[in-house]
Amino acid sequence: MYKASNSRERELVAVDTESPAMNGTTSAKKLQVEHAVILAAGNGQRFQEKGVKLPKVLLKVGGLRLLERAILALNQVGVKHFYIVVGQYRAQIIEIISKIDRIKALDVNFIYCENHNEGNGVSFGAGASQTTAPFFLTMSDHIFSIPTLQSFVKDVEQNPTIPSLACDANLPEVFDMDDATKVVSKDEKIYDIGKEIKGYDLVDMGLFYFPKGYGQKVARKVENGAKSVSDIINQFIAETGVRTAVVPEALWQDVDNPSMKKEAERRLVKTLVKKTDGWVSKNINRVFSTRTSLFLSKFNTSPNAVTTFVFFFTLYGAYLVASGEYMKIAIGAFIFQIASILDGCDGELARLMYKGSKFGAWYDTITDNIRYIAFFAALGIAGYVNTGSDIYYYATIIVTVMGLYTAATMARFVWNQGGPLTNLEVTKKVDEANSQSKSLFSKFVNKFRGIEKQDVSALMLFGLCIVGLYQVMFWIAFIGVIVAAITITKSVTKG
Repeated sequence: MYKASNSRERELVAVDTESPAMNGTTSAKKLQVEHAVILAAGNGQRFQEKGVKLPKVLLKVGGLRLLERAILALNQVGVKHFYIVVGQYRAQIIEIISKIDRIKALDVNFIYCENHNEGNGVSFGAGASQTTAPFFLTMSDHIFSIPTLQSFVKDVEQNPTIPSLACDANLPEVFDMDDATKVVSKDEKIYDIGKEIKGYDLVDMGLFYFPKGYGQKVARKVENGAKSVSDIINQFIAETGVRTAVVPEALWQDVDNPSMKKEAERRLVKTLVKKTDGWVSKNINRVFSTRTSLFLSKFNTSPNAVTTFVFFFTLYGAYLVASGEYMKIAIGAFIFQIASILDGCDGELARLMYKGSKFGAWYDTITDNIRYIAFFAALGIAGYVNTGSDIYYYATIIVTVMGLYTAATMARFVWNQGGPLTNLEVTKKVDEANSQSKSLFSKFVNKFRGIEKQDVSALMLFGLCIVGLYQVMFWIAFIGVIVAAITITKSVTKG
């Protein structure tokens, strides 16, 4: 009845036996959902890419194709086995998606549904019939942030024995409500669902969970005449009920047209701003870095490539500053400020395109520390060039040695923690240790907490150098490096 393929097409026979649903009370163990069905069999609108018409599921949003993003996002929350149901455009979808290296590393099966034109429920049955394990169902043209998926999984853990639908209660934030599927809930279950219903309190996000054995139940309902996903869900509502898993602060979007694509990318950019960001980062750096990251994602830019560029870009700025000439110092400081902004792009690209790695975190931490040490040392060299005073000579040596010592201490701490930890995470741990200390030194340091953040120090450096006070910045950096060496040594050693 159904055909399936991964890198090659192969015949599969749909399972006719209906497996029993999971019985018993809610498990205390963490829910492990390792299977997912993704529907990509629609005959919807296509778009042009390099003169070739492609199905919508291959449209790039935030640097990743919609189907690719759906697969990689679900993989981030533990899904290992994927059943991608394809139809009319199966050849193009399989050819392009199968060539993506990160997809090759996963168990991705393309299920060809011959009768996909009869309704999306038929496609659902084709994919669901391939597994007896608990699974997720989603559409290939929906995007979800990782925290949204994690929140859904956490909610499902409360009662994993019946199906659940991810729902958004923040109705004012729903984009294009007319096209959204509305939900009326009662006692945390779906009471009514549809696009034209009244009195709704939730919106369907297009993400379902089904317990063990429901794959065959879905396939059986299709064999008995169900044609749409709505038909199948309505039958489950009447039989066992379907939970409404309300996801707080949900970030999701379906992509049906160019305006929805633009909105999806806007929402993805929102996920790049961290709650821990300070005022400078949130109101200055992120304004520019997130837009830069979105632009770079279109070229599949590696986060490590950005880290490398920022590192050498900073060293060039330090080289200019070391000359001691005002104009070169000003240009070097400007370069340092730009580098500080771009420094956020590697992490943003990693989150936007799911390219985070342990090596990347280590590489970013090490290069960040070295480039700051190099730039502070360059300020000292400039002071020595202009004054000829040995105090700058020896102070520059101290800054370099103590800076490298601090960086090495942080690196050792990260290694002992099992890594990877970013500079921000290490600084947070140091701040927490200092806040608990009752010593006069720690109390003094706590009064200046925040100035040690790289975005703050970079902006301060830029401002002082522009007005010709680079020597003041050097001595601030000198004191800062000494204090950092002491506090990090005390806090990390104690930890």
